[in-house]
Amino acid sequence: MAEPHGIDAALLAALDGHPAHGAVVAHVVRDGDGRVCDFHVERVTGAAARLLGPGLEPGVPISRLAGGRGRELLPKLIRLVTEGGWAQFRLEPGEDPAERVAVDVIVVGDRVVCLLDPGGTRGLAVQERGFRALVESAVDVVEVIDRNGVIRYVSPGASAVLGYPPERLLGRHFSAKVDPRDQVIAQEAFDRVLAARLGEVIEAEFRVRHGDDEFRWVHARGSNHLQTAGVNAVVVNWQDVTVPLELRSRLEYAATHDALTGLANRSLFTDHLELALAAALRHTGSRVAVFFCDLDRFKLVNDSLGHPAGDALLRQVAGRLREAVRPGDTVARLGGDEFAVLCPELMDEAQAGGLAERVMAAVEGPYRLEGGPQDFFVGTSVGVAISTHPPQGAEQLLREADTALYEAKRRGRNRVELFSGRLSDSLTDRLRLESDLRRALESGQLVLQYQPKLDLRKGRVVSAEALLRWNHPGRGLLLPAAFLPLAEETGLLTPIGEWVLRTGIEQVADWAHKGLDLAVQINFSDQELNDPAMLPLIESMLAQTAIDPAKLDVEITERAAAADLDTTIETVRAVRAHGPHVSLDDFGTGYCSLTWLQQIPVDTVKLDQTFTMRLGEHPRSTAIIESVLRLCAALGLQTVAEGVETAAQLEQLRDLGCDTAQGFFIGRPMWAPDLETAVR
Repeated sequence: MAEPHGIDAALLAALDGHPAHGAVVAHVVRDGDGRVCDFHVERVTGAAARLLGPGLEPGVPISRLAGGRGRELLPKLIRLVTEGGWAQFRLEPGEDPAERVAVDVIVVGDRVVCLLDPGGTRGLAVQERGFRALVESAVDVVEVIDRNGVIRYVSPGASAVLGYPPERLLGRHFSAKVDPRDQVIAQEAFDRVLAARLGEVIEAEFRVRHGDDEFRWVHARGSNHLQTAGVNAVVVNWQDVTVPLELRSRLEYAATHDALTGLANRSLFTDHLELALAAALRHTGSRVAVFFCDLDRFKLVNDSLGHPAGDALLRQVAGRLREAVRPGDTVARLGGDEFAVLCPELMDEAQAGGLAERVMAAVEGPYRLEGGPQDFFVGTSVGVAISTHPPQGAEQLLREADTALYEAKRRGRNRVELFSGRLSDSLTDRLRLESDLRRALESGQLVLQYQPKLDLRKGRVVSAEALLRWNHPGRGLLLPAAFLPLAEETGLLTPIGEWVLRTGIEQVADWAHKGLDLAVQINFSDQELNDPAMLPLIESMLAQTAIDPAKLDVEITERAAAADLDTTIETVRAVRAHGPHVSLDDFGTGYCSLTWLQQIPVDTVKLDQTFTMRLGEHPRSTAIIESVLRLCAALGLQTVAEGVETAAQLEQLRDLGCDTAQGFFIGRPMWAPDLETAVR
């Protein structure tokens, strides 16, 4: 006989001393679909081997027992495992076919134990000891309850789950161990067992009290054996499932909540929104509002203080949003610095607007962040969408809130914007324009016009500023203001900028081939200026076209310079080191101070047209322009005056010492062939 171990030891020890009786322990074998298909023998007593004949040994499948005994036994065992409980039947013995062996079978989990009696008698004393040994050493808890719910037996394994000796439960109602929160669930399950047929298994999960202050989750399987001779009770098998349930709960939480803030994520927010819209459909006067919130200065926090500070800010914002909304509202983080609020059961737009204003006021600073200033102020833009009746779908309402948020940011940020049909039309137009712009690069719809610049000393055109235009097939010739903001939002600004640079340099090469000594000015945005791929592109294009690098003039605005002064200085030096010139465009309209002219190593300063417009209006205006021109001359900087529209302005600029000028009086933006004709 194989050496016993584990939970079988007590059973085999009890039976091995009785050579007239035997026992077999086997475990369940399942097929690919999880159905019971066979049993493999684990342990066999000597008496069992003698009673059932040769071939009964550990590892042998029950189905392969000789003499057909396995085929007779297998369906009975399968039915017993499937339905639960225990059963008695007889088998033909191995030695004397005239006698049949009485077999008692009990199931615990995925294991079965067969107790054999060769004399046709029940052998009750031995079987009682054997069953009790099995039950008391099993991992699962076995509980016997009478029809009134009174506990008659609980196996010793219950002490690990309950935290006290199970004997304390004997003679008490089964609900005595159940957590008060789950009394109804346990009672309903017991009632279902009482009404169940023999062999039917009723399952339930509920909490039982562990000691005085804690609880454990258990999974119970109950069978009705009130009509089974010798049992006459309800048999319940249950096990502690606290750990897997807690793990499942944590996984479900992680799948529906934002890890950083603990708020609902997009998936859970959408589920709550769908439920709220379904409820609103049943109540004509009920409205549902969705707020989309976007922090207005969040990127500055990450860039200046680092991502840990940004994470801390997001957690603080989440806390403020929770406090600002009503108890039944849902707050979610959709990603990055975007939050959403769901407000069900509203009456009208005024109520929604009031809640949105409260949300915006709650989010506004100041915030205390480690490593930052004492108070850090953050604003927010809020887009609001309200359901109609019958309500629109969840995805449509989310799109409408997003559209309203986009409009709030477009109109200056730090404001609340309510979705309307007008915004819907605007969004549709924006999406159509974005699609058209993506095709414009591929289909050659982008073009350049050139506005000439006049050298005031030489009296001739020496260069031209390249001005981007979009020759839209349905809207005509569009100026940059109509599409460049959209290009920046959608990530198209960089490829468009590369196309402008390449086309402008190739135009200079073409002019040189035609004998025209003309330079070109290319405008760079702050995004292009800080793009690490732009400088290698300049090098590559200069090498391919072999033009004089000085014929390329890169123009940067005050805004681009102010975005990051240190990076601007480094980039300008790198560009000039390869030969092109650099101009500071729109000087006098934005952020620059005169001292910046000493720090940023540009070649040229372009005076904004507002300077030219004031020429001759007042002596002070002329004095300011003259002072700027003299300062630039002292610093060795060339000067360009923009917006020249009259002969008087041109003559006065020449007298004040300005180097070059451009404007409608000199020439409007024109196509390259027209410029070639004009300068010949």
